[in-house]
Parts: sequence; C-alpha cells; structure tokens
Amino acid sequence: MDSSGAEVPELTENEGEVMPNPKSQADIMNDIQGLLEATERTPEVRALVEAEREALAQSMTLITSLKARQEELTALRQEVTQKLGAALVEGKERTMIFRSVVRGKLGIRNERLVHFKVAPLRKRPRKKVAAEKVVAGEAGG
Repeated sequence: MDSSGAEVPELTENEGEVMPNPKSQADIMNDIQGLLEATERTPEVRALVEAEREALAQSMTLITSLKARQEELTALRQEVTQKLGAALVEGKERTMIFRSVVRGKLGIRNERLVHFKVAPLRKRPRKKVAAEKVVAGEAGG
C-alpha cells in the first residue's frame, strides 16, 4: 500500500526489464537495435510485423547517419574553434603592431592617436604639493 491506501503491485526484478523506457540517445538506439535483432531471431513474428520492422529499420538507418554526422560536426567544431583561437591571437598581435606603427607615423603626442585607442603623451601639470614643500623648506632654514 502507498500513502493514499491504494494497493501497489510488487514488481519483481524481471518485470522491470520487460518494459524498458529508454531516455538517452544511446538507450533509444540500443532499444531499436534490440527490437530489430529480436525480429530477426523469430521469423514467424517477422512475417506479422514486416511493414513496421521496415519502418523501424529505416528510422535506425536515419538515426545512425545523423549520429555520425553529429560526431563529424563536433570534430569540425573543435577544429574550427582551434583555428579561431589562433586567428584571434594573430589578430591581437597585428593590432599591437598597427597601433605601434600609427604612433610612430603620427607622433607620440598627436591627439589623433585617441581614434586608434592609443593614449598620446601629454604634458603633466606640476604638483602643488611638491612646490609647497620647497617653499616650506626655505622658510624653515
């Protein structure tokens, strides 16, 4: 009995195996392959379910070819990802070279460097704190 008081039939270990409920792609493919093999082993059943067996076999063929294509594309995706990473590294190096050349051609103080995301050298104002220390040092001496 369960919590609601209804009778729950006890399942034996064999009963759980008779009615599988595959979830993953591999489980479904194994289930289809097992059904096709079981049909091949029993010719009297095969004659009764020939049309359905052919449809199932076509599904298995399609699933197998699509799975192979998926694995091929996974390998291609990994290869393209590696090539993309190498191209990005090369592009980053070339941007550094380009900015360096622009800085050399325009000059290190040219404000147009900002357009290329390069900070030009600018004059820095004198710090007032340093000037005050010098004045305070002279007054005390």
